[in-house]
Amino acid sequence: MHAANRPTPAPDHAQDARVRAVTLVADTMAELMRFWNFKPSMGRIWAVLYLSRDPLDAEQIEQLCGLSAGQVSTTLTELQQWGVVRQGSRAGKRRVYEAETDILAMVARVFRERELVLVERSVRQLEEALALLAGEGLGTSPERLMQARFVATRIERLLTLARTGHAIVQQLARTGNVDLSGLRDALSERVRDRMGNVVGRVLGRPA
Repeated sequence: MHAANRPTPAPDHAQDARVRAVTLVADTMAELMRFWNFKPSMGRIWAVLYLSRDPLDAEQIEQLCGLSAGQVSTTLTELQQWGVVRQGSRAGKRRVYEAETDILAMVARVFRERELVLVERSVRQLEEALALLAGEGLGTSPERLMQARFVATRIERLLTLARTGHAIVQQLARTGNVDLSGLRDALSERVRDRMGNVVGRVLGRPA
């Protein structure tokens, strides 16, 4: 039979749908990683590995993600450092990789090693700001004393929220669970203070 007369293979719609689905998920994870200030390639590679039944080598990852060899190599190293990708086992000499599947553990680690550090630094800086006001920022005149107290009150509110946020992030990083009651109470206190100021102005009292 001549080549021109050979029947055309039927399109594999199922395979095509799977490829498009994986690509869509990889694009989505890349966007999420960009939003969280990570490299988009980290989300793309993790998604491709997560959705693969078998470990993949670097060349396969390049083809599936449309990334260069250098990008894949660098990103795999970073993903392994974060503990979200590990080397797998497969017959042959090439290194293969597979995704960490405990998503909650991955999120907890990111919060522990990045977000928690940021919140702790914020708490320290707010405490330092209050210490400055308590020391050199009070002044001697009544007007400056009132200004210092006003600023200190506002900083204390921010510090309360920061400490509450720190406790929430710490809890998430440690247990994977979140109790938002503390944040709700802190925000409710701010609402009560605001309503008190409004009532004070209506009744002619100083806020």
